[in-house]
Amino acid sequence: MKELSQNFNPGTLMSCFVIFFLPLLLFLGYWQITKGIEKKAIWETYYNNKTLPPLLERELLQFKKEDLIYRSVTIKGSYIDKSFLLDNRVYRSKKGYEVFTPFRSDNKKVYLVNRGWTNNENTYFFSAPDGHLYIEGIVSPFTKYGLDLSTQENLDAFPLVLQELTFSLASSLLEENINIENLVIQLSAASKGSFEPIWGPSELKAARHWGYAAQWFGLALALIFLYVYFGLKQPLKK
Repeated sequence: MKELSQNFNPGTLMSCFVIFFLPLLLFLGYWQITKGIEKKAIWETYYNNKTLPPLLERELLQFKKEDLIYRSVTIKGSYIDKSFLLDNRVYRSKKGYEVFTPFRSDNKKVYLVNRGWTNNENTYFFSAPDGHLYIEGIVSPFTKYGLDLSTQENLDAFPLVLQELTFSLASSLLEENINIENLVIQLSAASKGSFEPIWGPSELKAARHWGYAAQWFGLALALIFLYVYFGLKQPLKK
């Protein structure tokens, strides 16, 4: 063992390479494990809350906001026909839109409703149903939807085509008397006005993050192996 340690000489350049990249690979693996644990908790909450009976709108006030996330709710009211079309939403290898439309309840609250995905290009197709009706959906946080890589254009007439949708942007584009709640109702497929429901609480599930973690830790192990191999290979040749 002593002789082996004396013969170990990977060189300064190789050592510096390992010192820099090994902690980075280990950190990335740990980070993916942490993300996986977070996503596991999110999906478990989502599946558990989906099994609970739907809440009526008046019952929402009895819960803290964080306890409402991923709960089903039934709301009575009418759509406000001012839709946002979130562009570049790919589903089953087809590009389309996710359609978001305000809904004013009988309690005078306005919720932004994600009506689902469609690849229909006809403007009239996005019109919200008329009349007084019930809708059912899942309460979700109003996180950022999409990714804006360009300047928005043609924001003068509804339905508006957007690359990115946020609470502040939606609030600013609607009329002053339409004050939306800071959450989104993910409309159920059985509710009137729905398209194809594609929303989930997270784009990636825990298994995907753990797969990434295995890749990073595998690279770290390979780096250690190569470090030892090249450190012993050159001295043993002499």
